Amino acid sequence: MGRTVPTFRMVVESFGWEWNDFKRALRTIDQEAFDELINHARHHAAAGGNISNPNPFEPIVMSILVEHEKTLRKLREYVERDHP
Repeated sequence: MGRTVPTFRMVVESFGWEWNDFKRALRTIDQEAFDELINHARHHAAAGGNISNPNPFEPIVMSILVEHEKTLRKLREYVERDHP
């Protein structure tokens, strides 16, 4: 029998569980932020599944960075448009 390769979505879920002790040590507001970061990675699971990388941390972090970049762009547009 061959070895079953987990989907990237499963890898992201596992990553969230592996970091659970870290999360529990955070303040409540920071735990919420941590959950949001994991949600960013879940949101980009399809893209993460398209990269063959033995280290899943890299596509997870890249997914989080993509979402942060989108937020920064929206904030820049808001500031430039409404607060010149």
